[in-house]
Amino acid sequence: MIENITFLHSNWIVPIAISAIVLWCIFIWKEGSDFGKGRFWIKITIAGIAISALACIALQPALPILGKKTKVAILTTNYIEDQLDSLQKVHKRLKTVEYKANQPIFRNIHTSDTVFVLGEGIAPFDFWQLKNYEVRYIKSDAPSGVIKFRYDKKRVVGEQLYIEGIYNNPKKGNHLILEEPGGNAIDSIALLSETKQSFRLSADLKVIGNYNFSLVEKDSLGTIYARDPIPITVIDRTHLKILIVNSFPTFETKYLKNYVAENGHEVVVKSRITKGRFKFEYFNTDRIPIGAFSEKNLQPFDLVILDATTAKNLGRSSRTALTNAIKQHGLGLFIQPDEDFFRYRKDEVAFDFVKEKSTETSLGTAPKTKIAKYPFLFKDQFQLQVIHKNGTSDIVSAYKHLGKGKVSTTVLQSTYELLLNGKTTEYQQVWSEIISAIGKKESAAVSWDAHNILAIKDQSYEFTLRTAIPEPEVTTDEGYRIALRNDIDMSNLWLGKTYPKKLGWNRISVAQDTTAVLDYFVTDTSTWKAKSAYDDILRNRRHFDRASIKNTKQFSPLAPINPIGFYILFLVCIGYLWLAPKIEKE
Repeated sequence: MIENITFLHSNWIVPIAISAIVLWCIFIWKEGSDFGKGRFWIKITIAGIAISALACIALQPALPILGKKTKVAILTTNYIEDQLDSLQKVHKRLKTVEYKANQPIFRNIHTSDTVFVLGEGIAPFDFWQLKNYEVRYIKSDAPSGVIKFRYDKKRVVGEQLYIEGIYNNPKKGNHLILEEPGGNAIDSIALLSETKQSFRLSADLKVIGNYNFSLVEKDSLGTIYARDPIPITVIDRTHLKILIVNSFPTFETKYLKNYVAENGHEVVVKSRITKGRFKFEYFNTDRIPIGAFSEKNLQPFDLVILDATTAKNLGRSSRTALTNAIKQHGLGLFIQPDEDFFRYRKDEVAFDFVKEKSTETSLGTAPKTKIAKYPFLFKDQFQLQVIHKNGTSDIVSAYKHLGKGKVSTTVLQSTYELLLNGKTTEYQQVWSEIISAIGKKESAAVSWDAHNILAIKDQSYEFTLRTAIPEPEVTTDEGYRIALRNDIDMSNLWLGKTYPKKLGWNRISVAQDTTAVLDYFVTDTSTWKAKSAYDDILRNRRHFDRASIKNTKQFSPLAPINPIGFYILFLVCIGYLWLAPKIEKE
């Protein structure tokens, strides 16, 4: 009870306390002639009580008014009736409230007790309404449908679109179908009667532009149960200038140089034949003399591929030139590993590996395709950027930043065997993603980062803009200007938020540079329902599990304590102090 007492005039505590102490000290000095006598101690004690009562009258102490101990169940979308019935059996006075987004939750109900949330949960923008309550989230079952999916929303023309995901509680006999923008089915998978089923669908991307593929669920009669959008932007291929240097010719390099050359990259291959003698090959480019590395002869290249032996035996000047080209000019470096590579001493860019017995793996995007590997895996570290993971989410290809450039390697071995086994698509995917990840990129004047793949109509869509333009102006394709917030630490970083009104592809652009545009796809809440519900369940579980430790009880407004008691106490004490000297004289 005492710990709940507060003062309505708490800002006066310091001056009143000082005044009370000064007043008490004056009274002690006044009664100093009686020091050591019993009546002295009685008088100063009663004087202290009187002064304290007077201070309380000025400060006005108050207590919170506690409401009734009322338990409330908030019913959100798809709550389970059995869960509510069980709560009502245990808590006879349980009150129920139907949740409506962006509306007051409790209305006229006041509670200082537990709040139960049933169903898919509260929208994140309404979490604040429950911040002072003890909340117990009773999660709903995961909905039936696609609850997880992923794909690259931007791909290069000629590559493939891969969409992977998890379907919860599938209905046996139904099919998931990937349809192209024209509505033609291009890939499909049959659903099985399992609790959860993983799926992977793919499509060839042949023309640049913005497209909307669809993931459709149909039964055996062709009835459509769901149609969800898969927007993707197909961009033109960037042609790189690649230098490959090997200490001796290898099958790995033989097939790799053919692949990159067929994709239009300019390729120079330097292979040592014998000591001091080298073989040069040129694809899609003029002859370029390549001796020891120098900043001048490395300057034209976007990517250098070295085998482990060449990388280890680089001279000091060549190593310095290569490092400077990476740091200062954004050159990409890929090291083709061998057995000894994993035991080299650590240099400026250190990759740590974990030894294991397995010499075979599969990529997460192609779980049925086996690929040879060295008996090592990457040790996950800060600054390590993943390119490929295997089916068990271990890292098999990665890179690290070094200045403006990147250094990369892999634990995969003899990837050309994929081609020999007829796995051309898988081989191309491996090397396409490595080259795209580490090849030198031209520094764009403006770059965008959209926080979500999809935007929802009439809901906030956030984006990040990086630009050297001092005061960028961003507008929608309807001509409306979007307010930007500059990052406090990075002057070239701007954060924006818009509320799209039009379904389909939308565009925002920078007024100072009309070529700097961000295309994003807008849908409504009727699509990806299962995933949206599953995300809400996870958000509510994380939020309320974390918040339950911090939450305190909700109190109603404060009620001042009646001061009449303090007045009576003050008058009694003052009366005694007035009468005591008269009684002593008699």
